[in-house]
Amino acid sequence: MKSLVLMLGISIMLLPSVSAMSIEFTPSLGLGIGIAAIIVVAAIIVTFFALWGGIKYVTPENVLDKEIRRTIYSYIDEYPGSHLREIARDLDLKPSNVEWHLRKLEQCNLIRSRKIGGKKVYYLVEGGIQARKRAIAESILRNKNARRIMEYLRNNPGKHLLEIAKALNLNHHTVKWHLKKMIMAEMVEGDRSNSAYPVYFPTELGIEALEKSVSNKFQEQIKKVGKGS
Repeated sequence: MKSLVLMLGISIMLLPSVSAMSIEFTPSLGLGIGIAAIIVVAAIIVTFFALWGGIKYVTPENVLDKEIRRTIYSYIDEYPGSHLREIARDLDLKPSNVEWHLRKLEQCNLIRSRKIGGKKVYYLVEGGIQARKRAIAESILRNKNARRIMEYLRNNPGKHLLEIAKALNLNHHTVKWHLKKMIMAEMVEGDRSNSAYPVYFPTELGIEALEKSVSNKFQEQIKKVGKGS
């Protein structure tokens, strides 16, 4: 703020100098002097709005000063891997408003995002790689079919693709697509050492994500019942 006040003072002092220069110098320098005058006027306008308009830059130190950003940050902490519309819906906020604050939180390196299944999902920077893995896993299991596949593998580990598809009455291409995502997210491991076809086993990460997903679904049902009453 002090630097802005100083800029205003210097700009005001320069105005007479610019006027004097315009009288003393030849017309060939008129263009340069005109540009200088425009810069001075622009500096005065910017300074005025900074002083009276309350311009405030968002920094890592003050980004959580706003209650709405603290709320969004806490939501992502509780539900890592959530996407924009989920956050806006659950917090009863406009998506455009949430998107603005998410961008500020990401710019200040408090959250990060990654595209999963065509949607950008968010998770906290705090917690490092494990937080990112959990967020991605939980995001994948928001899909109903992915969750069914994971539940089946938890209860029936060591099944191959066609067995999973038949048991769940799903197209084998659908199962293959979800398994590919789960393997990339380290939620499922494939093993073909004792079989012509790879068989699949859920990892500890996958099971933890499934338990969290089931817990979140239960909480959502409670919320719906509460709103309905």
